[in-house]
Amino acid sequence: MKSFISKLLVLVTLGVLVWVSFYTLMPDAEEFSEENPLGFSIERANEHVKKISEKPHSIGTKAHSEVRNYIVQQLQQMGLQVQTQKGYTLNSEGVFTVPENIITKIPGSDPSVKNDLMVMTHYDSAVHSSFGASDAGSGVATILETIRVFLKEEIPHRNNIIICFTDAEEIGLNGANLFVEEHPWAQNIGLVLNFEARGSGGPSNTILETNAGNSKLIKAFSKANSEYPMATSLMYSVYKKLPNDTDATILREQKDIPSFFFAFIDDHYDYHTANDTFKNLDQNSLAHQASYLTALMPYFANANLTELKSENESVYFNFPGLGMLYYSYAFIIPLLVIAWLLFIAISIYAIRKKTFTAFSLVKNIVWFIVILFVAAIVVYFGYQFIYRQYPEYADNLNGFTSNGHYYILAFVAITLAIVFLFYRAIYSGKELERSVPAPLFVWLLINTVVAIAFKGAAYFIWPVFFGLFNYYLIIRKNRPNLWVLLFFSIPAVFLFAPLIQFFPVGLGLKMLVISSVFSVLLLGLLMPIFIHHKKIHWLGVLCLIIASVSLLMAHNDAEFSNENQKPNSLLYLLDVDQEEAWWLTYDEYLDEFTSEYFTDETEVAEDVIFHSKYNSAFTQQSKAEVKPIAEAVMLMEEDTTFQKNERDKFTLKIAPQRKINRMEIFADQQVNFFNFKVNGKTAPSAEKNVFYQNRKTEKLLTYYAIDRDTLRLDFELKKGEQFELKVYEASNDLLENKNFTIIPRTENMMPKPFVLNDAIITKQILTIKAD
Repeated sequence: MKSFISKLLVLVTLGVLVWVSFYTLMPDAEEFSEENPLGFSIERANEHVKKISEKPHSIGTKAHSEVRNYIVQQLQQMGLQVQTQKGYTLNSEGVFTVPENIITKIPGSDPSVKNDLMVMTHYDSAVHSSFGASDAGSGVATILETIRVFLKEEIPHRNNIIICFTDAEEIGLNGANLFVEEHPWAQNIGLVLNFEARGSGGPSNTILETNAGNSKLIKAFSKANSEYPMATSLMYSVYKKLPNDTDATILREQKDIPSFFFAFIDDHYDYHTANDTFKNLDQNSLAHQASYLTALMPYFANANLTELKSENESVYFNFPGLGMLYYSYAFIIPLLVIAWLLFIAISIYAIRKKTFTAFSLVKNIVWFIVILFVAAIVVYFGYQFIYRQYPEYADNLNGFTSNGHYYILAFVAITLAIVFLFYRAIYSGKELERSVPAPLFVWLLINTVVAIAFKGAAYFIWPVFFGLFNYYLIIRKNRPNLWVLLFFSIPAVFLFAPLIQFFPVGLGLKMLVISSVFSVLLLGLLMPIFIHHKKIHWLGVLCLIIASVSLLMAHNDAEFSNENQKPNSLLYLLDVDQEEAWWLTYDEYLDEFTSEYFTDETEVAEDVIFHSKYNSAFTQQSKAEVKPIAEAVMLMEEDTTFQKNERDKFTLKIAPQRKINRMEIFADQQVNFFNFKVNGKTAPSAEKNVFYQNRKTEKLLTYYAIDRDTLRLDFELKKGEQFELKVYEASNDLLENKNFTIIPRTENMMPKPFVLNDAIITKQILTIKAD
């Protein structure tokens, strides 16, 4: 009985350690209440978030100007001199607009060249319906409140501190591009601290942006002593392979300025949606952002920022209670070699003790790999099966449903059940000890691959070292102390348990298979504890019960409700030239809002793909009544004085006759334009790769309109070119326009994010011929 209680307590403690591995990632919001020693008031920060997120405020809207005025007023009330920077920008993807940045400076006592600290976030919300509380109202509030405390406490600082609230981040980082290209302060920046969000909750990840090595940056970050650092070289390596850029990316690419950016990514189903509201913002996530800036701004405002660049790379990771740990890439191979030698030595010792034979060692390794693949296959196809049972999930473009955490728990539990039941079928009694080296061997193989191809994950070797200690104890003693085994398992739990949730949260539920793989690998390192439970299959049964309950909870939350709203879309397209009109939608499945306009048999003729995060295409189209919608006035001029024999030069002016939010221009992708300018602006180019040449699609230009400004295109064409230029104008006022009577959405619906929505679109075609 005593032995049973001890084993049970160890399992309970293991569960507590898993909980601690998540709980210690970010602070409690109460630590940043009005009375906290730092002076940062989360209550004051919340007032900013509430004000900023009263309405959707994407670029070009009235609310966007109101948010800008509010931020300017708050800075001026602190005694700062504020300037706004407005101008045309054309990015490398062919997105053109007129952003208006908000910029101020806190002068340092002894500023020097290339040593200004820049703190930034963006103040525009995602088009068209996001309230922008998290993305990035939380960043604006964090910066405003930190500045207030910084100035009130008169914290001494040598470096200038530039505060920049960029505009047009959501449509293509245009505000950051404007600042880098045209503002003189961009020439003297040594480091950027950038605050972002990709959801409405969860811990805030620290990511580095640098063209050089990271060693000095991460050393400085560690010295700044942020209380809740969440930073790993794994995330640094993953981020570099993903296409998700931030404003800081522009400063790195164009000015070689390194940066840290901080972003929380959980509750991803709120990202860019109408549910990105203050009510849904996790207060602990906001506090986590505050914990970074309140520690880093005073430190880097007094540091020599010109010394942060390095050719060397470091492996780094955070560990509860120890903070940031880091070491040079030069140690990766030596540590791996030592681990392999230890594994081989302990295995030889075990064979000599006749704990197992070389053949049984190989057999157990094969079995573990089989278990790994079986679990991964079951989870992959299991989620595909689940996904097909709920066709409404197809309209969730975020890739993470509101019941997604139940699916993570369910499929992790299924994975654990597979492992426990396989172990019970393969091994019995004393034979369980023979299973211990197999996961270690697989982990060493993984670390070998990591050391060659993905060095940022090289800190994976440390739980393996502690696993080797447990391996030795089991071989050395018949019954090693369970608490000692548990102690040596702590690094594996703290480093790997959060990763099991991170990948499907950050990359979508399609990545549940990675959670499954990490679960098997983690359980393999914990097997020295579980082999002492002879009836290990009962743990598998318990996991199946947990999985069943989780799937049931996910099912109960799958239906759309006021909290879990169905995203849908409706657009009206008027073909001016053909005098025809159409209803369009991006929805895979119709609902009460859209079914009045479409049937399941409707075919899509309009195959244009407007600018959107996921390049979404229309799914339904049906005839509509022609309405009196004002089309653009277009004027084409050919420069007859142009002297190049092989080309002709043109100027096209497009003047909107109504208030539009966006203009999209398309041309035959075989047509190459030369010296393409938009209102006098050219796009930054990487060597000869520019957006208007060698296009993979017909998309030429996206213009996010401001104040009905006329669009002027200057370009050259090869003689003999003839093609149709398609011009689409869109206004996000379908639900308010007096020409239409659209029944409002019910409370269990919301506008579909990431795509053009609730819009009135006009289509015009202009034939261009270069003689």
